[in-house]
Amino acid sequence: MSDPLHILGGGSLGLLWAARCAQAGIDCRLILRTPQALEQWQARDDRLILEQQGVQHPLQVRAELADATSPIQHLIVATKAWAVAGAVDDIAPRLTEHSQLLLLQNGLGSQQSVSQRFPALRVLYASVTDGAWKRSANHMVWAGVGQTLIGDPQGGQAPAWLQQLSQAQIAWQWEPDILAVLWVKLAINCAINPFTALHDCANGAVPVHAGAVFPALLADLHQLLNSQGVALSFEQLQQRILDVIQATAGNSSSMRQDLAAGRRTEIDFILGHACRNARQAGLDTPTLDALYQQLRQHLAERGLPLD
Repeated sequence: MSDPLHILGGGSLGLLWAARCAQAGIDCRLILRTPQALEQWQARDDRLILEQQGVQHPLQVRAELADATSPIQHLIVATKAWAVAGAVDDIAPRLTEHSQLLLLQNGLGSQQSVSQRFPALRVLYASVTDGAWKRSANHMVWAGVGQTLIGDPQGGQAPAWLQQLSQAQIAWQWEPDILAVLWVKLAINCAINPFTALHDCANGAVPVHAGAVFPALLADLHQLLNSQGVALSFEQLQQRILDVIQATAGNSSSMRQDLAAGRRTEIDFILGHACRNARQAGLDTPTLDALYQQLRQHLAERGLPLD
C-alpha cells in the first residue's frame, strides 16, 4: 500500500488538489492550520465540494493537524507564500530522511527558504496556472483549468510518486529548468497583479489601466529576467504577458482577491522579490520600483501588511 499524499493548506489550491486526488481514489490527507478548522471540517463529515462549470461534486477527504504523529513521505505545500516558513516548521517533526516536498507557491523566495531549511531532502518547485476560489471552507470552485510544471532546482529526473498526479488527471509535466519558468511567471505576475489590485479590475483591463507605464514596466522586467539567465527577448516577454491577459481576461488575480477580502497579499514574494533581485544585479528599474511603492502605499492605506 502506497503512502498517502499529504496536502498542507486548506486554501483554494490545496482544496483543488485534494479534490482531484479524492476523485481518483488516491489516499490524501489535508493538513489544516487550527483545531477549530479541523473540528469544523470533521463536523461536515470530511466532505469537500468541488464545483466546476456549475456542477457540484461531493467528495470525502480526511483532514488532520500538523502535529499528528504519522510520518509524511510526500508533502504538497499549498499555502500562501508568506505562510510557508511557519507551516513547514510546524510539520518538520513528521518528515523523515526520505521525505520529498512539492511547493506550489506564487512568486519566488519562499521556495528557496524551504530548500535551505531542509538541505538533505528533495524539494521540488512548481508553477501552477489553474484558477480556483473558495465559496466556503469546504467548497471550492475550479474556475479555470491550467497546467502544472514541476522541476527540481538541483536537477535530476521526476520521482515516481508524481505519477499519482497523472492518476488524478492533473495536467503536469517535468521541467528541467524550473527556475526559469518561475522567473517568467513572476514577471507576468508583476505585470498583471499590481494593476488589478490598484484599480480593482479583472485581468483583461490591465493594459488600459496601466497605460503608458506598461511598456516601461515590461522593459524593467525584461532586464531582470536577463540578469537571471532567462533567454527571452522583449517581444517574446511582451507577447507572453499579453497572451496571459487575453486568456484570463475575466479572471480576478489572487492579489486582487486577497485585497478585496482584507487578507495579507503575496506582494513580498512577487514585486518585493523582483525589486530586491534587481538591486542585487545592479539594475536600474525605476518603473518596477515605483509600482512596488505605489502598491505598498495602497496596502498601508487599507491596514494590510506590506510584506
